[in-house]
Amino acid sequence: MNFTSPRLIFYIVLGFYLAGQLYLFRRLEAFLKQKIQDLRRVKLYRRVALLFFILLFVPFGWIALFGLLPREPYPWPIRQELLLLTIWAVGSIGCAVVLLTYKVIGRFTRMLSRRPQGLDLARRRFLKNGASAVAAAPFALSGYGTLVGRRRFEIEHFELPIAGLSGALSEFTVVQLTDIHVGPFMPPEELAAYVDAVNRLKPDLIALTGDFVASIPTEAAPCAETLAALKARYGIYACLGNHDAYAGIEEDLSRMFAEKGIRMLRNDAASHRIHDTTLNILGIDDLRAGEPDLPRALDAAAKDTGEVRLLLSHRPEIFPVAAQNGVEVVLSGHYHGGQVKLGPESANLSIARFLTPYVEGRYHLSRRSTGGAKGSVLFVGRGVGITGLPIRINCPPQIAHLTFKKA
Repeated sequence: MNFTSPRLIFYIVLGFYLAGQLYLFRRLEAFLKQKIQDLRRVKLYRRVALLFFILLFVPFGWIALFGLLPREPYPWPIRQELLLLTIWAVGSIGCAVVLLTYKVIGRFTRMLSRRPQGLDLARRRFLKNGASAVAAAPFALSGYGTLVGRRRFEIEHFELPIAGLSGALSEFTVVQLTDIHVGPFMPPEELAAYVDAVNRLKPDLIALTGDFVASIPTEAAPCAETLAALKARYGIYACLGNHDAYAGIEEDLSRMFAEKGIRMLRNDAASHRIHDTTLNILGIDDLRAGEPDLPRALDAAAKDTGEVRLLLSHRPEIFPVAAQNGVEVVLSGHYHGGQVKLGPESANLSIARFLTPYVEGRYHLSRRSTGGAKGSVLFVGRGVGITGLPIRINCPPQIAHLTFKKA
């Protein structure tokens, strides 16, 4: 399977960020020189602004010294500065885009205008003030996404159509939690609120599709302790994600989960007899950071062949291969829906759109596409935690309540 390099996307985004910072700093310099006549005060304000820009890069220095995935928890000051950096980073990019767009449109309008310069000063002043207000809006939106939006989760209901589904599995419900990332920005008490919300749904099955921790081994135990309160009629099943592999906790987390009644499926399968039919639940390791083995999981499921095979895979790119092998349902996560989107709809633009064709929501492959007896459906959850910058805009955390339906 081919994956777009996240590192390449990171460097592209970083390039846009640095260009935006330089543009804003130059605009600030020009503003100070225009409004303040005292040259010494201009120099003082310029130095203060420069110091502010430099301080915002402290988290990058921390990451350069200790790595993107540290082996120790972030100190409190670094966590707070990461929040400040997030508000500024996203807000400043939006602000720079607004100001640059206003400048380009203004020049273009003046080129086309036949009126002599300076005749419509009131209108120009009104437009300038309006542009300033719009330029400030990205900071308000960024602050909301950082301080509120990343915590305000939604319970969303989806139907998963399956061809020829029997009455025994029709209306069977699965609740998916994915990309929990217990760590600096997902404390156990916050995760407990998700657990309570899931239990109120009284699902038949709970699927946990990887990335249980943010980066360090010590995050595994509080995650397992909190998830132990989950309840489902036919059990709780999980697969591993890339962050679990980065933290080196695959074995320990599998053991902790087993002690709490959660079965970790590592290239393995389980079967449940439901009335007069059988459901197979399969799970594989992360497609890049782990050692995935779909054929092995399929062989395990074939020992008690079920009417429906439900595959848990942290990354969704397994979908075409799984569908060709007769897997009817795949549940995945990993991309967080992009975390920051230009609009609330699942198809709206986000960074994740450059990484995968499966960002969030439902995807279908027909019988003709798969070559099998049935079609296949993939559901990609937005997740409940965050990675990278602690922010969500137009992309709230999600508890997915999924119901099998006869297609």
